[in-house]
Amino acid sequence: MANELDYVTILPFIAGAATRGLPVKIVGSTTKASGYAIISRPEIDSVKALKGKRIAINTFGSSADFAIYQLLSRNGLDPNKDVTLQAVAGSPDARFAALVGGSVDATVVNSPFEYRAEQKGFKTLLSVKETAEFVRIPIVGLSTTQRKIEKEPDEIVRVLRGQRGAILFLQNQREIGVGLLEKLLQLDHAAAERFYGIYRDQYNPDLTAPDSVVEE
Repeated sequence: MANELDYVTILPFIAGAATRGLPVKIVGSTTKASGYAIISRPEIDSVKALKGKRIAINTFGSSADFAIYQLLSRNGLDPNKDVTLQAVAGSPDARFAALVGGSVDATVVNSPFEYRAEQKGFKTLLSVKETAEFVRIPIVGLSTTQRKIEKEPDEIVRVLRGQRGAILFLQNQREIGVGLLEKLLQLDHAAAERFYGIYRDQYNPDLTAPDSVVEE
């Protein structure tokens, strides 16, 4: 709002600001869904087995909180009665530390954090691909201010075209895409191959969101 940034890529913050009346808008969505995964203690074998368990989220009212509510509800659990939601502020590392320490039984993380959890003996209870079926709200995209839209619409169009071109390039250049995941996310080659296949399907070159997702 102070004109220090032209664009913001994390959409939930902007969506929340827009609902509070601030003059900001989402102009493109680069992913189709949330990008969250659910990790848990190894003995928990299903979402329904979370009944009576403690689940860590970052903050109440956040997109991760919404994701847990959706996932539990659509698997027959009441988020307000069947589990204990526990806010653990900070990064996914903080929530994972709570899981390792035993103060919670499961948590929601941004992918590919689940890979790190698996290496430590924990379980990916729901993968990004699985959560995408239930939580369709995109996390990453492009947003800007109403002032920017009014004053520099041509630049916004160019940026969106650039994003679309980059997405299509990565979807069609597997070797380069895998290499980028290895470098940027510090994954070994096998893991990068695995996650490239998952992420490729979640890329959204149309940069749009269905009306049903907006309403949700």
